[in-house]
Amino acid sequence: MAEETQNQNQEQKKEELDSLLKKILYQGVAKASEAIDYVSKTVSGLVGENKITNEEGKNIVNNFKTNIDSKVKDMETRLRETISSALQNVRPASKSEVEELRKRVEALEKIVAGLD
Repeated sequence: MAEETQNQNQEQKKEELDSLLKKILYQGVAKASEAIDYVSKTVSGLVGENKITNEEGKNIVNNFKTNIDSKVKDMETRLRETISSALQNVRPASKSEVEELRKRVEALEKIVAGLD
């Protein structure tokens, strides 16, 4: 029963971390979208002022979008790897593992008591 509860708690933590990951990614995507809009407007202004050609403007915006998309995907991969690693490192001990450790401690206590 206790092991089942631990598994449920671990699943809940995974879901909470997954939810947090999604929030972080959505915020990142929203900021990336804002950045793309800003660059697009700035480039449009430069094209309108004849400081760059329409083709140059399209290339700038497309290159920026490609760069942003790549960075968002990289960020998502890193976050997933970090969370996965963290979950593996915080796995609670099972009931049987705790019982085994208890037995070992008792055996060591008997040995130490015999040294007195």
